[in-house]
Parts: sequence; structure tokens; C-alpha cells
Amino acid sequence: MGIREAWDAFWEHANKAINRSFVGSYFQLEARKSCFTQEFRAGTVTFLTIVYIITVNALLITESGGPCGPQDCTGPDAGDPNCVFPDEYGDTNDGYSACLDTVRRSLVTATAASSCIACALMGLGANMPVALAPGMGLNAYFSAVVGYRGSGTVAYQTALAAVCVEGILFIILAVTGLRLRLIRLVPKSIMLATSAGIGLFLAFIGLQSQEGLGIISYDVGTLLALGACPASSQSSVYVVDDPSSVCTVVDGVVKTELPPASINFACTDGKMHNASTWLGIAGLMLMGILMSRSFKGSIITGIAFVTVIAWIPGHAATYLGMRSQIPGGADRLQEFKRVVDVPTLKGTGGAISFKGFQSGELWIALVTFLYVDFLDTTGTLFSMASFINNYVPGFMNAKKEFPRQTFAFCVDGLSSIIGSFMGTSPIAAFIESASGIREGGRTGLTALTVSLWFFVSLFFGPVLSSVPPYAIGPALITVGALMMMNVVRIKWEQAAEALPAFITIILMPMTYSIAYGIIGGLLSYIVINGANLLLDKLAECMHWSIAGTDAQPSGAGGSFISRLQSNTGGAAQGGRPSPGAVLRAVTAAADARRRGPSSATAPSGSADRTPDITPTISRNASSQDTKALQLQMAGRPPLHSKDHPGKSTHVDATDNV
Repeated sequence: MGIREAWDAFWEHANKAINRSFVGSYFQLEARKSCFTQEFRAGTVTFLTIVYIITVNALLITESGGPCGPQDCTGPDAGDPNCVFPDEYGDTNDGYSACLDTVRRSLVTATAASSCIACALMGLGANMPVALAPGMGLNAYFSAVVGYRGSGTVAYQTALAAVCVEGILFIILAVTGLRLRLIRLVPKSIMLATSAGIGLFLAFIGLQSQEGLGIISYDVGTLLALGACPASSQSSVYVVDDPSSVCTVVDGVVKTELPPASINFACTDGKMHNASTWLGIAGLMLMGILMSRSFKGSIITGIAFVTVIAWIPGHAATYLGMRSQIPGGADRLQEFKRVVDVPTLKGTGGAISFKGFQSGELWIALVTFLYVDFLDTTGTLFSMASFINNYVPGFMNAKKEFPRQTFAFCVDGLSSIIGSFMGTSPIAAFIESASGIREGGRTGLTALTVSLWFFVSLFFGPVLSSVPPYAIGPALITVGALMMMNVVRIKWEQAAEALPAFITIILMPMTYSIAYGIIGGLLSYIVINGANLLLDKLAECMHWSIAGTDAQPSGAGGSFISRLQSNTGGAAQGGRPSPGAVLRAVTAAADARRRGPSSATAPSGSADRTPDITPTISRNASSQDTKALQLQMAGRPPLHSKDHPGKSTHVDATDNV
């Protein structure tokens, strides 16, 4: 037996032993067709696709200044409210700069620690292969509320209190069951579209430069365009509220007050000449080839392939050093060489303050945190459960329920509370968890593996945070493609279902928000189907005015609507005839009215007479002549039985005109 065979035999034996143990029973490994090594591999893939959050979240919130303020400035500007901003030469006060550096390191720790705890809770309590961390979008909004270096409407400490209260409200919604009641109201087409929309959102992220391949970039005319240009051809983008402040003359000195450059850029030349992008594309093709060969570990293999090559300095596709096509390569190389870092919460830990809740802006921020986090996390969790259901049939039942879902929702709120005391923005479930599910994640062991890696990153952050975005992008695109499989279950032939579903799908990537996609889909669904309901009611009212309220044939009882219900086989929808039947009946009655009263009489010699116009076919009419007359009034020829020529055949109640 060779080394490889012995290694495989060892892990096969270990997996069987773990599956039979208490651990395997608790996490339902056999029931969900999984094993320990599969879960560990899936958790590693999930972590690698979200590890960027450690540095990105810290940088975004550091822009707000955190708890730093004029009191941290040193020198002659100490205490000056403007000392927190760069001077005309772009330099920042030394004391304030030192405070920002402490805050940044503290936020790195807060991000990793809060994510570690959140993933552990999700794995142990909810047994779901879903990773949680400070949500992208929510952290940007948090930073915007506080403002650039504290220039916003809400103080950093008070914004943390809003995050804490939002987490408490989140738990209340989950425990009382109100959240599940709201979810059950969501139409099936919107739920299916949410999963597909998240997949498209993932792929869109994977195509961008900050967290992906960089194939698309900003364009002033079309918003998006083909990118992947080298650093020398990248043009910075600035967002300026007041153009007059860009170039001013004060005491004969020209001053520019450009804000920090956007993370996006436009390509002036050299599109698709970026070597880093081509390395990422090679990783994407490698994943596709391995997946088509049913190779387990295809995603993590592709990520490792790109990362190892990108860590080698000196070539055009490197992520570290001066030759990197992504700005900051020299700083990343120095950070990478540190290998180990000491975690600290000195800058942000315990900074939360519940003072200032009288501010209207704070309550606006609180409500925004709540509804965005509610829709984002709810949509993500149900989409992940639906994705798991593709591999483990029965995981999600017809009522849109999955095992331990109440605790899963509570984890989100509890994690946000913990994160607020560490100094970070709301915690949310990450859609990148789908990459781990595709790799084989089925249980909470996947989330526990992610938690383990976040714990390791507390000490080895410099290395783990150096995974290049063009190694992550291929994984996001691959998983995004797989999540589109639910789109075939949408009833595209029905406009009332198809259009809201499409709006849900397309708005998620285009607005960069899961919440806005769900809102757009629900609103369009309500408008379209609500209008149809109103039109049906209007048709019913028209029917009363045309047919009369009490007109009825001899020997029959009840109003026209009652007879219509009996003629259509009872109530089609909640005790009333179907809207389509009512509308068709009104049309037939109107046609009969236009033909005049002579057409409303039965032929000579008929056994029955029909004194009013009946626009539907009676189930128990007493003569063939009446049936023929009713068919003719509806614009259709009489039906004749093959066995008995000349006699009208029986017409089922559902055969309405």
C-alpha cells in the first residue's frame, strides 16, 4: 500500500468513527450525507472567500475615526475640531494618526473575534454551514452615519449602541415567531428569485477588482465597462458634493479639498492587460475543469493555486511587493513578513455609549440597520437552506422551514450585540457561505471550521489577510453560477410571477443589496397581483349591474352570483367563482344583451324557458335546447354527442366561456 492509499484509508476509517460518535450524531453527519473531512474542507473554502472582511471592515470603519477626536491631537492644533482632517499638504496630526492606527488594529481584532464567536454559535446551536461576520454594506452605512473622521450626525459610540439595540430587536422578532410569520407571506417565486439573485450578486462581486478578478471597472458614460487594466492605466474616481471646493484660492494660495479617492477606478487604456486578472481567470478555468471531473475540493484547489503564485514577489501577477498591479503591494509585503500579530481591543473595546438616543438621526440609523439586516440575513439563510436542500432532499419543507431556524435567526442578533461591545458594525450571514456548501458543507461543523480559522487569524492575520482578491473571485463566480439553478422553478410563462422574480434577481447586483432586491420584488408583486384582484372585483361588480341582483330562472333559487358559483363547481377561490370565470361570464352576458331580447328566448317547443340571460353553462339544465341556446349566446356552436347525433352532450362545469 502506497502513502496516498494509506492516507486515504486512515481518513476513511476516521470519518466512519466520527460519524458513529456523539459528534457525528449531534451534527447529523450521516443523515446529511457528510463526513468530518468534507466539512473541514468546506469550512476552509468558506473562510478563504470571506477572509477579506478582516482588513476591509477595519479600513472602512477606521475612516469614521472611531472614538478618536480632537482630544487626541497633539502639538499646537490640540483640541482644534479641524485637527482631525488632513491639512493642505495632505498630512494628518501625529497624535490623531497614532489614535487611528490603534483603532485600525483594534478593529482587525474585533472583526476576527466577533466573527469567530458568531460562527461558533451558528455551528453549535443551529447546525448550519453558514458563516457570519460584519456585513458588507452595513459597515459602509455605519461609517457613513458616523461620517468621515466623526463629521457625521451620530457619534461612533452612540452608533454602536444602535447596533446593540438592533440586535436585541432582532432576537425578539425571532423568538416571538413574528419573523417566520412574515417569511411565510413571501411568495414562492420571490423566494426562488432571492436564491438566484444572490448567485448573480456573488458573481458580480467576483468580477470586480476589490473582491474579484477586476474584469469590470467604472466608466463615466456607461457606469460599467471592461476593465483589467494595469495600474499605470487606472484613473481614480472622486465623489465631490460641492465642486466649488475642489479648487479654491485663499490669500493667494491655491487649495484643493479632494476627498479620498473611491475604491473604484476607470481604465484609460490597456484593457485586459492586467496579469493578475489572467492568473485569476486561470484559477476559474481550473475550478471548472475539476468540477466537471467531479473532483472533490475543486474550489479550494483553485484558490490555493492562485494564492501560492500570487505570493511569489517579482512577477507581473504578484500580490506582494512593488510590482503588484494592485496599489499597496509594498505595504502588503511588509505586513506579510510580520506573520504573527498580537490581538488587541484597546482602541474600540467597550467604547459603546447609550447617551444621545434623543437624536432623530440615530433612530433613523437604527431602523435602517434593522430592516436591512432583517432582509439580508433572512434572504441569505433561506437561500442557503434552499441550496442545501438541493443536496439533502427534505432539508427544507413546504412551509419554508428548516431545522433549528429560530436559533439561527437569534444568532444574528446575539452576534451583533457582541460585536457592538467590541466596536464593530452589525453581524450578518454571508452569502459566500454558498461556496462552502458547494464544496460539501452540510452541517454546523463547517461553521465551526470557519470559527477556528477566524481564531487563528487573531494571531496570524498578516498571512491570512494576504489572500489576493483574484483568488477569491473565481470561487464567487463559480458558486454564483451554481446558485442560479433555482431559476428554472420560477413560472416564467406567468407574467404576474415572472416580472417580480426578475426584478428581485436583477436589483440585487445592480443596487449592491439583497434587501433592495427583495423589497423591489415584493412591491412589484403586490402592485401587479393587487391590480389583478381589483380588476376581478370590478368585473364582478359589472356582472351584477348587467345581470341584475335578483333575476333567476324558474325553479332555481338564489342570486346570480350563487348560481354562477354552483355552475363553476363551487367556490374556486375562498368560496367564490374564479376571477377568470367571472370575467368570461360578464363578457358573454354583455354580448347577449347586445343581440337583443329575441335571442334570449328558447326555440319553439322547448320544455324549459329561460327568462334571463345566463352566461354560464348550467350543470343540470333540463333540456338540450336550453344548453344549445346558452352555448350560442356565448358565441360557440352546440356540442353534439357522437353516440347520439342531434342531442347535446353533457358539458362539465369547468367548461365556461
